[in-house]
Amino acid sequence: MRASCPRCSLAEAELTQLRAANAELKAQLAELDALCTLQQGDLARLKVEQQRDSAPPPNKPEHMPAETLQLAFEAVVDTFGAPVANDAEAESAATSTDPAPPPPPANGGNNGKDPNRKKRGHGRRDLDTTNLPIVEHVVDPPEVVAAAGVGYVKIGAEHSDRVAHRPASWVVLRVIMNKWSKVDAKPTTIVRAELPPSLWPRTMADASAIAETIMAKYDLSLPLYRQERASPRLGFPLPRSTLCGWLSEAHGYLYRVVDAMMDEACRTAHCIATDATSAPIRQVGRCGSQHVFVFIADKQHVIFRPALAHTGEVISDLLQGFGGKLLSDAASIYGALYKRGVVAVFCWAHVRRYFWRARETDPARADEALGILAKLFEVERDTAHIPMPERTGERARRAAPILAIFDAWIERVRLAVEPRTPLAAALTYYDNQRDGLRCFLDDGWLRIDNNLCEQQLRILVLGRRNWSFFENRNGARWWCVFRSLIASCALHELEPSQYLEEILRLAPHWPLHRMLELSPRYWARTRAALTPDQQEILRRPWETAAKTATASTTTSESAAA
Repeated sequence: MRASCPRCSLAEAELTQLRAANAELKAQLAELDALCTLQQGDLARLKVEQQRDSAPPPNKPEHMPAETLQLAFEAVVDTFGAPVANDAEAESAATSTDPAPPPPPANGGNNGKDPNRKKRGHGRRDLDTTNLPIVEHVVDPPEVVAAAGVGYVKIGAEHSDRVAHRPASWVVLRVIMNKWSKVDAKPTTIVRAELPPSLWPRTMADASAIAETIMAKYDLSLPLYRQERASPRLGFPLPRSTLCGWLSEAHGYLYRVVDAMMDEACRTAHCIATDATSAPIRQVGRCGSQHVFVFIADKQHVIFRPALAHTGEVISDLLQGFGGKLLSDAASIYGALYKRGVVAVFCWAHVRRYFWRARETDPARADEALGILAKLFEVERDTAHIPMPERTGERARRAAPILAIFDAWIERVRLAVEPRTPLAAALTYYDNQRDGLRCFLDDGWLRIDNNLCEQQLRILVLGRRNWSFFENRNGARWWCVFRSLIASCALHELEPSQYLEEILRLAPHWPLHRMLELSPRYWARTRAALTPDQQEILRRPWETAAKTATASTTTSESAAA
């Protein structure tokens, strides 16, 4: 046999080592490739979350067609069966050969709409103009005008109504305080009328002008600089500094009313719903941050409060003395309230929002969850008209089977959901808030969502498109005071501009310890109990002048007779 060459043996050994190293490198490359795939998935999910966390455009609400939700719910029913209220109903449904259809809800079903109501056409909508004054404009044929009516006899008329607009205008309210000298008095005695109590001393504006400014800024989100630009068209250039002074005077009278509303809410409210949003404030060289909280106390008060931070200490100070039920999101700042005995009630709309976000990565299963939740909200709408305490039992009877299906669906999909996905986050959120989400089953006074708070804060969020930020902290405090009264007026079906005008006239003469009586909740009762002198304060000066002129005319005619 031929002896092997030492150089060949060495080269062969090196080749074997290189092959082994190459195989090891290939294995490492495969692991890196798998890791890159996972990281790409994480980056894609992160991008989705970032897009989700950014403010969605206002024209893209969380809305799905009812047909899509119904199909998704039917897919769940095929797996878990239809929801039944109790065992007796299930047994009856199983043994019946010709089950009768369930009775319609008392409100007619169809989300409160009457199915027998005749559908309106697509023509011009009939407007209710009964409260508008009528200005007549009479026109005649040209030939009648040319003949001055000679040779023609009027036999009738036709009319055609239009809605017109006459520009609003500022007027000068000149209060003439007559001076009189008493006849045959020695020494001479001169008397002069005093300024009516409905007018503020040392203030240029009447309460009607101040109320109009408040409504424009805090209800229509019209900044003062825009009101300043619009004022010349109304015949009176009005600088924003003057408008700001008016608001400052009004805030000095009205903030006590809102403080009294907050005190009563903390003492007596059964449930307070709350939420918060940021409120940018301009500072030197930068834009500072503040927060605005909203509190809806039962169906009594809507109250806004500014705060420098979004912390547990702040919310504890704002709700000092409150020991009822708190409807909110799952923010950690409310933990301080739960420790002192406040009952946590959570929002199903937030649960729905998590599953809505999951549609981007797992649409099939997310739609099934949204279909189940749509049935839960349908129960809420159909039972809203039922009076208490019957509402508690009826809503729980209809909602409990839906929740049972939802829990069964959660357990089925839990093992199949990948971690760190939006759908996994939705399941985690539901698990963490499960007890608080079911409080509505035992208390018919509770809503299943916190949408009312978000609707109230929406005014502030959309208003920032007009003015971007508050000029200072006083601006945030003013916004909270005036907006609290306007929102509470809507809660009690009061016309806010009339309410503000009357309160601004009466507040300077009202006892400080009775400010709660001026709140929108009690205003109708307070107004009915006013003394004649106080009712005279509420009357507008031009109405008082007209009343005085009528009385003087009647007296003169009686004297002449």
